[in-house]
Amino acid sequence: MATTNPNLQNLSVSWGVPDAPAIIADLIKRSGILQTGLVRPANYGFKHKYKWFNELPAATFRNIGGGVVPISISKDQAAIDLWNLVTLPQPDYKDIEEHPGGKAGWIAENFPAIVEGFGQTLANQIIYGTTSFGSENGFLGFHQYAKANSKVVAQAAGSSGSRTTIFAVRWNDADGASIRVGNRAGGIIGTRDLTPIDPTTVVLNTTTNAQQIVYSWIVDMFGALVIPSATSVAAITQVDATHPPTAKQMNDLLDAVETGSGTTYIYCNNLGRNQIATLKDSKVHLFNETVDYNMYLASWRGIPIIIDNNILSTETTALD
Repeated sequence: MATTNPNLQNLSVSWGVPDAPAIIADLIKRSGILQTGLVRPANYGFKHKYKWFNELPAATFRNIGGGVVPISISKDQAAIDLWNLVTLPQPDYKDIEEHPGGKAGWIAENFPAIVEGFGQTLANQIIYGTTSFGSENGFLGFHQYAKANSKVVAQAAGSSGSRTTIFAVRWNDADGASIRVGNRAGGIIGTRDLTPIDPTTVVLNTTTNAQQIVYSWIVDMFGALVIPSATSVAAITQVDATHPPTAKQMNDLLDAVETGSGTTYIYCNNLGRNQIATLKDSKVHLFNETVDYNMYLASWRGIPIIIDNNILSTETTALD
């Protein structure tokens, strides 16, 4: 039986929080990572505490009546703060008041795009963290953890500015990657109407004091990526249109996170998938009854290949 990670959709259902299902669907719409990643509640309010195991405790055999040498468990206590991801839509008051459906109609028409962009920002941070491709006011991402834990298994030597990365991520509640979110009375995603009755003004020009009349909302959530072990994420970097990974590198990628526990996925964008597909191209056999040429691989060694185009094709030496 296949294992399904608790993602944002089924987590919100299990918590019984009042998020509209459509809001969660819009949040994860453009991200394979958010659709498949393990999402769990933080265990300490807006902070998550966990253990980083440096090595497993050793065991020994003994005869009946024999002695056992006590051992200490080598581990580090760690804690990570959840970061507040927030957006502040402020449409002009005429956009709201002249909308055929009024305020409620404007919200129904525009909030899916707002929340979708919100989800892409979250996915981008999970990938790039506090590098120049992410936000310095957030949590660390896949790139940084793979580099820090010496899990960049290969650099394909593609050109800076036109290359991408292929990740393998092992999701596990105990010792693998997870996305930790805060659970509030208002739901995983909070939406607050700051102008429930009348619009307000915002200053556009401090010199002339020009002001715009707007309606305003805050949309926010608390979350962070947690990586409690070196076998949580690995990467092949510097892949471009003329520098694909090799079959050995793809195997090394999976070996770097393989422990026998958790659920593993390969994440890449369209460029990464196309370059993985070149490994199959010379091995395709077409028969007389075959009319469809298809070189795409859906998995590698049984591990699903998931597309997330928040992984860029314009990565540079800043990530090396």
